[in-house]
Amino acid sequence: MQDPVKPGAAAAVNNHEVFINKVVNGLISLTSLEVNTLVGDFKFSKPDGIGFEKIDPASAKDRMSSQINLISGDITTAMTDKFVTEYKDLRDYHQLREAQGHEIVMKNIDVLKQILSALQNEFKK
Repeated sequence: MQDPVKPGAAAAVNNHEVFINKVVNGLISLTSLEVNTLVGDFKFSKPDGIGFEKIDPASAKDRMSSQINLISGDITTAMTDKFVTEYKDLRDYHQLREAQGHEIVMKNIDVLKQILSALQNEFKK
């Protein structure tokens, strides 16, 4: 039931809580990073028909893929034979991109924390 003195106050508090929950869930989804290096023909797709096109890693003949769990620090890297025998420069490039990707994610998390903190302070006013 709404407070007759402050109509809509309960709805505003609920909206703030819903927003904060969405932000927190977004932060939780930032716990993994995938880096792919592909050689040859590959396909793009839009899984939901919206947003950026994504590369379908399974469509490339030769590839190197790393999955990094940012919470536990676990890294899994897989590569086709050519990355082992012929593509040393691409392996080095892939490792550089892993490090860059990790740095970008960590910076993005810091920015999101700052935004969340500012919003929480604003909601407390």
